[in-house]
Amino acid sequence: MTTFTPRSETLTGADLSGTNGTENRTVALANSNAVIQQMQVLVSEAIQQNTINFTFDSDTNTVTFLGVIWDDQPISLDYFTASTVPASGAPFYCDTLQLVRFSGIGVVIELETLGTGDASNKSFDTDHGNIIDGSYTVYTGATGDDSNNLTTMTEGTHYSIFKDDGRVLLLTAGVTLLASNELYISYTYSPKQSDTILATYLPGAQAEVDKLTGDYWGDPKTSIQYFDGYDSGYPQTDKPYGFQIDPAPELELDFKGINSITTVEYLDRVGDVSQTVDSTLISLDDEGRVILNGQSLPNGKRNVKVTFVHGYDDVPVLVQELCALVAGMMALVNISGGSYKDISTYSLGRKSFSRGQVYVNIRESIDQMKARIDKISDDLGSNAFCV
Repeated sequence: MTTFTPRSETLTGADLSGTNGTENRTVALANSNAVIQQMQVLVSEAIQQNTINFTFDSDTNTVTFLGVIWDDQPISLDYFTASTVPASGAPFYCDTLQLVRFSGIGVVIELETLGTGDASNKSFDTDHGNIIDGSYTVYTGATGDDSNNLTTMTEGTHYSIFKDDGRVLLLTAGVTLLASNELYISYTYSPKQSDTILATYLPGAQAEVDKLTGDYWGDPKTSIQYFDGYDSGYPQTDKPYGFQIDPAPELELDFKGINSITTVEYLDRVGDVSQTVDSTLISLDDEGRVILNGQSLPNGKRNVKVTFVHGYDDVPVLVQELCALVAGMMALVNISGGSYKDISTYSLGRKSFSRGQVYVNIRESIDQMKARIDKISDDLGSNAFCV
């Protein structure tokens, strides 16, 4: 799933390459993976048009101003950056931000004021802890501004964040950039559980997704599967006569996303390789079936060894949702177990107040999530191993 994050930069012509009062001056955006869609560029508060007043090169992340730009002209850049979550190589099929979004246990905070810079204060506290990884953006803007003209800070360059307890620590470059301006943060937090706790649900959720769908959805990897050989009721020689009357053997792999077959090997009685099938005789269909052309399998049990590569470059969107829902159910079960001490109904004098029954609400949420899990599992291939 592609996530788009809003970004904003405030510059002057002096920040561009080239000479004052010339054309084709350029600037590299501070945030990588920017997209041209909905990009808004203003020069001296005048809107610039793509391909007429400016161009954007996504490969270099660079904006080129086609007209004359003077050093004292103010420039505003508003755009989005794209990220695929989880990206290839990510540890699990989903992340904690998807978990809280799909399960409804996250609360979004927009442009919370952290404080004002004074060139020495480095530590700022958010109103809430349990900040979710990947959900936060830190900004700085002029004091007394309407919070629309903001500059995005970069984690690791300008600041560090301690998500579980909600602390933001400015680094040297961040203190310099903030100066005497206001510091803001937008983020999502989970009232009941920290990002650290939520992350512990992801390994189990991923294993459950593999079981529900009968497939592996991560980065390509090598696996081995064993099959029984020929069972004709009579012995065969090394050059079996049976293949003249039998169809080409088909071996059905347990997984769907097969990239390639590395080897097909016949094993002897002690498990050593007695023959390796010529790769030109091996074909693979879209259903994950390995077809051995011009071959007849030797007699035996678990004596045919297939080594293959399977997996996906990107986790499919439905698999990400399924993983987030399964992990979200784990989180809700944990919250339900701790709800015994939550006050849901209380009285003050002759007045009675009710805040809703926690257990009842969680149970309904889990029921709805189960229904969605069943639907996605069916779409992706539920019970693929059942016969």
